[in-house]
Amino acid sequence: MSGKLLPKHKLKLLIGSLAILAVIILLGWLTFRDYLIYVDDWLAQLGYWSIPAFLGIYLLATLVGLPAIFLFLAAGSLFGFNKGVFLVSLADTLSASACYGLGRTIARKRIKQWLIKRPQFAQLDHAVAQKGWKIVFLTRLSPFLPSNILNYGFSLTRIDFWHYIFFSWLGMLPVIGLYVYLGSVGTNLIKGEANRGTMALSVVGILATIAVLLYTTKLTRQVLSSQFNSSKKK
Repeated sequence: MSGKLLPKHKLKLLIGSLAILAVIILLGWLTFRDYLIYVDDWLAQLGYWSIPAFLGIYLLATLVGLPAIFLFLAAGSLFGFNKGVFLVSLADTLSASACYGLGRTIARKRIKQWLIKRPQFAQLDHAVAQKGWKIVFLTRLSPFLPSNILNYGFSLTRIDFWHYIFFSWLGMLPVIGLYVYLGSVGTNLIKGEANRGTMALSVVGILATIAVLLYTTKLTRQVLSSQFNSSKKK
């Protein structure tokens, strides 16, 4: 057995993926920075209504399929890390419940027609049938699998509602924590409140978290593909 932790080509791929993800996050932050500062001021004027306003915006955005990543960043910028993680986790759980309910009731036919054209949904359906909540947990751990589409996708599978909600919440926590933290760090940089030592530790922690999430993404895709292929052979 080799003493190397990762083959050289896989290490290069991991480093490249980290760099690409970092650039995407940075560009997204720079693009939306002024907007987030404006929203921050607007929410500050709302006082106690700022939290219901954020939850409402989050719920509406996720129901119509808008990317949630910038809402994660916004929560870190607007509310700080601890409060931001709590609010995003709450909002994400509420939106996951709403999507599940829509997919099981009035919007089921339309959602099914939309998802059936995507081969990834067939993989998801077969995998959930075999592994249940484990697939929910693994897919939520991946920052590259769109949570909005997953919400509607899971609503068409045989997963139990409470298993779906609990393991969605649990699997999303690391992803939410990462992006909310990035949002809060970005705010500190803009305000000049972060020192070099703190920023260095932050970068190390962020890179380590991203590395774990990238590995989880790869593992999730392997599991989905394996379950789908085994189902086709039967």
